[in-house]
Amino acid sequence: MKNPASPVAVELLSKELAHELEEQRGLFILRLHSAFLQLGESLQLFRELWQDDGAIAYQVAAEQGWNPPPTKWLRFRRSVFEGGFWQDVAETLAQRGGTSQTAQSAQPGEWCWWKEPLSGMPSVTGIKLLPGRHRGAVQHSFIHGAFGKHETYSAALQEQRAAILALPTLLASGDRAAIAHFRERVLSALWPDLAAGLRDTQHQHIIEELLNEQDSMLTWLAYMELAFDAIPPSVYAYIAGTGGSTLMLELRLLLPLLLLDTGSSAADAASELQQRLECCLGDEEEFQPPDQAIADLTTLLLQFRRAANEVHEIGALLADGRADELDLPRPARSTLAARMAAIRADKSCRECGSTEHSTPLLTVGTVNYE
Repeated sequence: MKNPASPVAVELLSKELAHELEEQRGLFILRLHSAFLQLGESLQLFRELWQDDGAIAYQVAAEQGWNPPPTKWLRFRRSVFEGGFWQDVAETLAQRGGTSQTAQSAQPGEWCWWKEPLSGMPSVTGIKLLPGRHRGAVQHSFIHGAFGKHETYSAALQEQRAAILALPTLLASGDRAAIAHFRERVLSALWPDLAAGLRDTQHQHIIEELLNEQDSMLTWLAYMELAFDAIPPSVYAYIAGTGGSTLMLELRLLLPLLLLDTGSSAADAASELQQRLECCLGDEEEFQPPDQAIADLTTLLLQFRRAANEVHEIGALLADGRADELDLPRPARSTLAARMAAIRADKSCRECGSTEHSTPLLTVGTVNYE
């Protein structure tokens, strides 16, 4: 519809658009919130060991995880423990406003991995993670990350980690110049094919609408940051050993790009990462608690991909409304840190709004038969 015939038509269609937008936001919020709760449940073992002693948990996870025997490196090469790297990541995130250590520590039941001081690596752990499947069956080496690249790529990710960690803040603030600079200078150097895919992405006007609206991207990014807060470094060590930091940076790089790509480049890369993790998991009946945590991490990746598509649908609705000259709803602008704090503080059920119970653990799209 172009140029509605009357103010009444404009008002009615604007209200209908607002309702559609609210429903679409509720769908992706429920999807991400449920998957996030499921991941938190399955991370309990990693959480308890990390809270006891982060350095020990990191060592044991690497030695008991998916890494083949030649890479059981921490027991004999304590100098390669990347305590300094993880502490630097924590400080960078705090400075970027991603979270507040003080604010989070005040929340009962909440935790984040940088609360635990990382010191020297002990020679004897005395703690054992329950092992996952037989390591000989693992079908992919994650030593240099999930995509089987090389040491130069891993080193480049480390060099650009400040820019990678800052990317969600750029999207949340709608800083187009900084986003373009990241794509052309940082991403083009790290991953040229992915940068080209983003440059040529279809329906760029949808991305523009979302950057203007801010609220939908902001909420999606807040859940992403909360998920990363919940994953201690020992999870990455369990999967990738020496490549743990590379794997974490790959995830930090790839997930926000899902919002910027209405084509398939970022989604295909995320799908490949998910499939490589799933190939190493094997038969679900053989899962031990550590492997269950990784399985729920792969589910979370899938839900972020689907939720990004749902955010793009919101952008399409906004674009159509603007073309029809409707009165577009304008949510109050916020920051990433404020949105994360609001999600933590809101204990109501995301399905029905009740404060009498929390959101049930479920997978959106699954029919529960009675």
